[in-house]
Amino acid sequence: MDKNLEEKINELKEKLAEAVGNKERLTDEEVVQISQQLDTYIVKTHSRQDGERRKR
Repeated sequence: MDKNLEEKINELKEKLAEAVGNKERLTDEEVVQISQQLDTYIVKTHSRQDGERRKR
């Protein structure tokens, strides 16, 4: 996995955990926004990994 991508995912995981702990609802706008950003990076990672596997 790309090191920068891995770092960004870990950063967002920490940010999400903090936001969830600070908010009353999982549907809070900030929590949802961070979660969606994290989802985007996870999908990118899986797409890259899938592409690398197909090249082999």
